[in-house]
Amino acid sequence: MKVKILIMILSVVTLSICFFSVQQLAASYDTSKSYKIINRYSGKALEVYNWSTTNNGNIVQYDDLEGYNQQWRIVDIGQGYHKIVNQNSIKAMEVYNWQTTDGANIAQYADWNGLSQQWQINDLGNGYVSIINRFSGKALEVYEWSLSNGANVVQWDFHNGLNQQWQIVEVEPEETITVNETIVVKSGQTFDGEGKRYVANPDTLGDGGQAENQKSVFLIEDGATIKNVVLGHPAADGIHTYGDAVIQNVVWEDIGEDALTVKASGNVIIRGGMAQHGYDKMFQINAPSNVEIYNFTALDAGKMVRQVGGSTFHVSLKIEGSVIKEMNEAIFRTDSTTSSVIMANTRYSDVGSKWYNVKNVTENNNVAY
Repeated sequence: MKVKILIMILSVVTLSICFFSVQQLAASYDTSKSYKIINRYSGKALEVYNWSTTNNGNIVQYDDLEGYNQQWRIVDIGQGYHKIVNQNSIKAMEVYNWQTTDGANIAQYADWNGLSQQWQINDLGNGYVSIINRFSGKALEVYEWSLSNGANVVQWDFHNGLNQQWQIVEVEPEETITVNETIVVKSGQTFDGEGKRYVANPDTLGDGGQAENQKSVFLIEDGATIKNVVLGHPAADGIHTYGDAVIQNVVWEDIGEDALTVKASGNVIIRGGMAQHGYDKMFQINAPSNVEIYNFTALDAGKMVRQVGGSTFHVSLKIEGSVIKEMNEAIFRTDSTTSSVIMANTRYSDVGSKWYNVKNVTENNNVAY
């Protein structure tokens, strides 16, 4: 009898150790990919309700309709945490108002680098994960085990219930399109790539190497927008802008010669998306411009932004709510004494000299990791 009791005790202890060990296994994700997040109990997808793009837009569950409000970018921010960014709104998932109580609401908000927007994703060893908020230490769950569309998503003490377990599923581009001639997005138009992958014909546009004078895959005229595009390899010379432009949720799987070049003066807004694997610069600025970059992920390049060498015109650069990692030389390099940068709410790691010859720098709430 004593032997049986001892065996039972050892079994319980062993199971407990295994359980807690599994909880500590961090999952990893490719920032260049889109993901949907499916609740194990209900089988429904995490979404921003009613396609909201505003701060405090509510996060709920709903049948998987494959909408962009149900797709998420999972960004490694270091120290074992991620931010989870909605592909439609380009806003980060957070616990509303820094609450630490069970049942506190989950919403979206502009990325301000707060702990309530940071999540530990733990592999449970069964094809599912738990998603734990850094600030509160509580788990993401569907409230009251609901099976209904529109049911609220909240935080709660982790109890390993099926309503706290999530499957993270990669959303592959539906199609890969070879571009033989530069696609021109006319003034006032919006080009929605609907998540398709576009690659350059190396014979007509360029092979994406470092040879100069390659052609762009997309040309964005003054006042035009491009969104929901994946640029694969080869990407030739990426995107060229001529005047005011909005670049939203564009991913460069491989930068090519440059990811984006500002060819003519304007206000260029880059919102969401990511770029990676560039030998030299990521964004090239060839004309006086205001360039604003929000909630962008920049990985593995010589520098993130380069004002054309030897130029003295003014460039105003703003970087906010972004993640920058593995820049060999700097985040921004310029030869102009008047150009300026404002960087806020951004996390960065291994960025060389950070600012190369930049004389006017303002920083707020940034974190080196």
